[in-house]
Amino acid sequence: MVSSGSCYTFNRMTMALRTWEPMNRLLATALLCTAGAGGQQPDTAASVYAKAAKSVVLILLRSSDDKLVAQGSGFLIEGGKIVTNEHVIRGGTPLIDFGGVRIPAKVERTDLGNDLAVLTTPAEISAEPLPLSANPPHPGDSVYVIGNPEGLEKSISTGVVAAVRHIGSRELIQITAPISHGSSGGPVLDSSANVIGVTVGMIEEGQNLNFAVPASYVAVLLRSAADAKETAVSFFARADELIAEGRGLPYSADPDSPYVKNRAAIDEAASKGIELAGKGDLASLWEMSRKLLYTRPFIAISAARRAANLDPTPKTELSLAETLNDAAQIAALSAAGGAVGFVGLPRADELLSEAEGACKRAISAAKRPTAEMYYALGDIRVHAGSFVGAEAPLRRALAIEESDPTGTSRVGILRDLLRVANKTGNAAEADHWFEQLVQTGQATADDWESRARSLMDFGRYADAGQAWQHAAPLEGANWRDWCSAAGLRTPGVRQEEVLNDARECISLGTGKPGSEATAAVAHEAIADTLNGRGVYDEALTHATEAVSLNTEYSQAYYDEAVALRGLHRTEEAINAAKQAIRLSDGKFGFMHFILGLAYFDAENWQFAEQSFEKAAELDPKNDAAAYNVALCMIHLGYDLDAAHWFEETLRRNPNRSDRADLLRRIAALRR
Repeated sequence: MVSSGSCYTFNRMTMALRTWEPMNRLLATALLCTAGAGGQQPDTAASVYAKAAKSVVLILLRSSDDKLVAQGSGFLIEGGKIVTNEHVIRGGTPLIDFGGVRIPAKVERTDLGNDLAVLTTPAEISAEPLPLSANPPHPGDSVYVIGNPEGLEKSISTGVVAAVRHIGSRELIQITAPISHGSSGGPVLDSSANVIGVTVGMIEEGQNLNFAVPASYVAVLLRSAADAKETAVSFFARADELIAEGRGLPYSADPDSPYVKNRAAIDEAASKGIELAGKGDLASLWEMSRKLLYTRPFIAISAARRAANLDPTPKTELSLAETLNDAAQIAALSAAGGAVGFVGLPRADELLSEAEGACKRAISAAKRPTAEMYYALGDIRVHAGSFVGAEAPLRRALAIEESDPTGTSRVGILRDLLRVANKTGNAAEADHWFEQLVQTGQATADDWESRARSLMDFGRYADAGQAWQHAAPLEGANWRDWCSAAGLRTPGVRQEEVLNDARECISLGTGKPGSEATAAVAHEAIADTLNGRGVYDEALTHATEAVSLNTEYSQAYYDEAVALRGLHRTEEAINAAKQAIRLSDGKFGFMHFILGLAYFDAENWQFAEQSFEKAAELDPKNDAAAYNVALCMIHLGYDLDAAHWFEETLRRNPNRSDRADLLRRIAALRR
């Protein structure tokens, strides 16, 4: 089944064009947009229809695998040429339907900025060409639209010009004549059957909010090929000059600022060059696309599309796919608030869908698809979140790359395979691909940082700490990598490494904006390590510094309590332990345990017993807490309770070295 989804729709809020790409058209559901008489003069409508209907043609789009994937409208003009929308013929070969006979058409010229295309066909069309109106439309003028809505050929609808709108850098005619998918590319006529515009789209939530490209833009597009080439070159040169002039201008959203005016001038010059470019300008198109990708991505996309349409080869389809893939990342960043100035850029998912289609066309048309083609397809799917679907083309790319010593994509392929393994939770595969990446000698600080984060997701904290350590000394690494390594103190991480990492963190991070909380973690790591070695004076210094940098840091107060107790500053230790418990909402058994020890030192048996019992409750495996509860019960004179807690101690740890002694004490306490 052929989709009639070749109509653009507009977003109500932004008035931005949304594309119905060929691959998606088969899945599109037609929007409600009823063609009808519209209440206008029936005699005039009949006259216009009689003059113009035979000049309106049905355009079908054939994909690279010889399937009909979309349809739209077009109309005959002087010179045997056919005018339609560029999006109607994008991504395939246009066919003109002559009563069931389908003749391939050649795309002579396109205007991507205004969504126009001019086609030629070897078949002679007997209908009269439609004249372009020399008069601009005015609100209230009657209009007549002839097209093929939903495949219903040569349907007419009537209405009036509602307004002439300026949307961004574009001028559009708003009309009330109803249109539907399949109407795109058809003529909008005045009462004399002159073309005043080309149907282009609608606001899908609105009623009779439909738009057309003014016929004056069609006239511009019909300039001679020689003039077009010369004009394209001059426009590209002007765009280059403006790019150079704009370097260093401070960003501003003010419409009257030099920054905005410069960007608008670049857009205008580059768009004109793209519109008028021919096959001789392919190199300039790709160069302009590369130059503007990260500053004016929507113009870069237009240049790439134009180049691929002019020269549809596997190589150009691949280049188009790569451009769209890069633009999708910019769109995603912009949507997340991490980039500015990209109003009108399509959504990331739309760009990725178009990119995948271009990449598939490249692979299908290539005699021997390259590693770059399969890598691009896998990378596009990774960015789209289709990780399972990405694995097969990435593995295919790697196999080709390994058999071709001139290949240049290996590192990128390995990174994507690693990302697939991480996202699908395959830790063994992730280990394998990262090892392969390291063996290339091109693993960067970013690679090691990403590896550390994924290892943390897998719960392998010691390995994650090692990964942060690998990242930290590399060029481009963040000083926070040392801090992250210091913060991962798990079995298997040597104390000397923790101390070194934490000291590097403090040394490199001191004075950096927002470094206080991170430096507090490093000081706490040092305090914790030194407490374990019994170096309480220095441990207290670092714990106190951590508290001063982050007064809500419960772990730092805990380290203070340990150090103070080691220095026999019992009351201070009690206060620090209480702070730790308060700030952590009392959820950690080890904090209650240190408070119990401090109370025990103070011979406050009742409070010590309460703290140890809470520690035992929060940590059911802590036999030391149970043992200390028993000791407190003995001091309080509760022998049977003490016996119970000694029994609980053995239940928690039946293999204690003092098991025999505990059994004797239990027996004595129960007498």
